[in-house]
Amino acid sequence: MHLKYLKVKNFRALEDIHVEFDSHVNVIVGPNAAGKTTVLEAVRLLKAMLAPRLQNEAIQVLQSLGAASPHLPNQMRFQSIARDMGVPVVIGCRFSLSDQEIAILESGVDSIAPTIVQSQMGQAFAAPGAMIGFLSSDQGKQMLVSVKAQLLIALEKIKASKTCNLELTVSEAAGPSASSDPIEMHLVAFIERQLPPYKTIFTYFPADRALPSGEQPVQLGGPDASQQLESYNSQPQIKFNRLKNTIFSAAIIGEGLNPADSLKVQFEKIFNGILKGRKLLEFGVNEIGFLSVLIQDTENGRIFDLDGMSSGEKGLILTFLLIARSVAQDGIILFDEPELHLNPAVCKDLLAYLINEYVIPRNLQIFICSHSLEILAGALDNDYCSLYHLISSTTLSKVRQQDEITLGDALRRLGVSESENLLYRGIIFVEGPDDVALLESGFSTQLRRYKLKFSSGRAEVEKAIKALQQAEVSGIHAAPTYFIFDRDELPTNLTSSVSVKVLQWDRRCLENYLIDLDAISNALMDDEVAKEPFTNQGDVSRLLRELAFQQLEEIAAKKVYSKYAFEGLGIRREDLVNRSIDDVSETLLARIQNVKNQISEIDINSWRDEFKNMVIDERKQLEGIWETTWQSDCDGKRLLYDLSRKVKLRINLKKLKVRLMREISINNSPTWNTIKGNIHTLLTEA
Repeated sequence: MHLKYLKVKNFRALEDIHVEFDSHVNVIVGPNAAGKTTVLEAVRLLKAMLAPRLQNEAIQVLQSLGAASPHLPNQMRFQSIARDMGVPVVIGCRFSLSDQEIAILESGVDSIAPTIVQSQMGQAFAAPGAMIGFLSSDQGKQMLVSVKAQLLIALEKIKASKTCNLELTVSEAAGPSASSDPIEMHLVAFIERQLPPYKTIFTYFPADRALPSGEQPVQLGGPDASQQLESYNSQPQIKFNRLKNTIFSAAIIGEGLNPADSLKVQFEKIFNGILKGRKLLEFGVNEIGFLSVLIQDTENGRIFDLDGMSSGEKGLILTFLLIARSVAQDGIILFDEPELHLNPAVCKDLLAYLINEYVIPRNLQIFICSHSLEILAGALDNDYCSLYHLISSTTLSKVRQQDEITLGDALRRLGVSESENLLYRGIIFVEGPDDVALLESGFSTQLRRYKLKFSSGRAEVEKAIKALQQAEVSGIHAAPTYFIFDRDELPTNLTSSVSVKVLQWDRRCLENYLIDLDAISNALMDDEVAKEPFTNQGDVSRLLRELAFQQLEEIAAKKVYSKYAFEGLGIRREDLVNRSIDDVSETLLARIQNVKNQISEIDINSWRDEFKNMVIDERKQLEGIWETTWQSDCDGKRLLYDLSRKVKLRINLKKLKVRLMREISINNSPTWNTIKGNIHTLLTEA
């Protein structure tokens, strides 16, 4: 049984996603708190509610989600599972069935029909014989005939499509209900109930792993079978308390099942394939009466107890032992962050080992939620894997190889890896070399799920933006990418699209927002910042204004000279590409002639004085404007640099900027609120 299609609406972090799965291993990546685990929890909840193997499976899963309590089992806390209280939760799955599973259903019609009748009577897990009186009555016999007819129709449909559809709807008023064919959910449950307690076709490995250490009680028989059944889906966290129980129960009862499934063979597989350099030496009761599993380090011969291994190693041993011993042919495994407690070197081999040792031989299907770069890279390179990117609460899309190539070129131009694009909610590119540190220190809450990157070279960045927007037009889904430009002398004409957003600061650059008199005064009057602290705010104000207005002469000179619009004589790339020498010479001659004509109009004897007078006039005009706008229009980077040279500081310039950003943040200053508003608009605009 494999999951081929999933639909989730209004379940926790997920608003509305539809996705088809086509591989044995499906890796789901995305930023923190995007809802990756929620995808697994949705499948788990649907299975527990519609196709439970145990009587308490549904209530125990609801309790783990915070939607039910043991002392009020008849009440459901809808807000624990719903994103919007006014909308029902809908979870739908389409499972594909193997020929063997369909054969089991066909041969079990006489067994399935009474269980369906019992379920419809509210006695799904009644003891054998509890319904004898009713099933022997005329009404009971009629129900059996009717259910068998429905069952045969459902089986014909399943034989034709080889799929089975389950859909769960939960509303605040009506509670949970099956909104799909009510017969089909019993078929999925029947397949699993044919397995012995130590086998399952569905198991979940949660991220919360509390591995025990030291002596643990080991029990066999009924209590062990009950606990093992609960560990598959009802209470998956108890898997991790069963490490020694799993080993010793396997040692006692497992050897007779299949030589290939022996404990020794399974440990050899794990130690040869993923935890190299280890060997199972022996297991038994030690001299002080404790259960002991002895492991040998093959490199130095050191012998130690299993408890002496790292939590990551113990977690892997337990995980692979459980997969080897408990997951049946064609089974489904849900993995949440298998990389926890593991170093990258082990993660690099994890996916390939899973596929070669378990997935291919048993035709298993695995769903993995991960933040591991090694697992992500492995998923992109393996034919048995598909990678899915949870971009938002409404988009879980498959990362196609051709999309990765298209996006990869544009992202590499910006200095971003494909993994960064997949593991964050979005990437924000900034233009100033200190902007990353400034924004992270002042707006860490807003930006905690975003990756900030410094990108230099406006022309290259604008080319990359156009490439990303072209990929978007082609229908390629990617995480949102954001670009924040300084205003300076190069206003951008680029506009935002659905997944590529552009913002230009209202002031010349980000540092201009730090020109806050209170913040700068607080810093310069602190002897931890300045070697010779200022004593009053007035001196700080005068110094800032003086340093800012020193820039006016340069700005005026640039503006005056730019009016001449002299064309450069240098040769350009476009002058040469795919052009004959005649065309090139014509272009260059025209350029020389144009410059010659411009220069011929200049009186060399008077130009210097004319230029100086024009600069003086321009400066006077700018002075009048700057009286009210200098904090926005001056070069903020230059101003703070000049300030750091004028004042003897105990800290470097970057630390001064970070201090100023924290000052305006703490004071909730207007400039800080302006930046916050701009960032909010950038990240939320449709």
